[in-house]
Amino acid sequence: MVDVNAQFRVIDGVARIEIQREEKLNAVDMETKLAITDQLRIYRDQDDVRVVLFESSGNAFCAGGDLQEVIDREYALEPFTETWEELFTEMRTMPQPTVAKIDGHTYGGGFDLLLHTDIPIAAKDAQIGQPESSLGIVNHFSPPELVERVGLPTTMDILMTGEPITGNRADEIGLVARSVPAANLDSTVESVLDALTAKSPRVLNKLKQGIYASRDMSPTAAKAHIEAISLEAARTDPDYQEGVNAQLEQRDPKWPK
Repeated sequence: MVDVNAQFRVIDGVARIEIQREEKLNAVDMETKLAITDQLRIYRDQDDVRVVLFESSGNAFCAGGDLQEVIDREYALEPFTETWEELFTEMRTMPQPTVAKIDGHTYGGGFDLLLHTDIPIAAKDAQIGQPESSLGIVNHFSPPELVERVGLPTTMDILMTGEPITGNRADEIGLVARSVPAANLDSTVESVLDALTAKSPRVLNKLKQGIYASRDMSPTAAKAHIEAISLEAARTDPDYQEGVNAQLEQRDPKWPK
């Protein structure tokens, strides 16, 4: 088995993927990236995995890819872009929601990892940025996501200047779901994980896939698409009845499989 710089655990319904490469600010080498992608493919079919958390050891979330590997591969960019794309596709298409705990430095591929997470939560003093322009790289993962999320001028600022922003600023512009003081980051993330694991996996899956599918539609088409999913689920799935009954009976729901 190849040694990778990450730890994989499933605890109380949460698959915890922890990047462990503190000496490199948790820069992700190729083997680790491939291992994470393979692990996600396993998790997507596990009933005991209700949510996936990306976190890191030390004082950085992820400084992106390993620049030494760029030199080792004679500056070929395709192996890196292809493997990042595989990872991001797996994250977006897996049925479980994904959460990222953003603390410290978050650059390059780490920035893109944040962008492709369903619910990124940042410490207010986290440093988040895209330094690719300083490396002579034309970034292609971030622009479509950034323009949609934060608008054109802010996208231009982040990508062209390469200057990092704080987690607090990232929250203000809609780049992350929440930002909290660093001392409260762990408890906030755990609260979100508890909220997600308490919900019906089937409902969260249909909601996630419906929202992502609707992004390329007009507002009218998107509303109709998600409404169709909702009405069909109410007719055919047991979650609607169980959720309403549990609320009326003042008990926790027992979501059917």
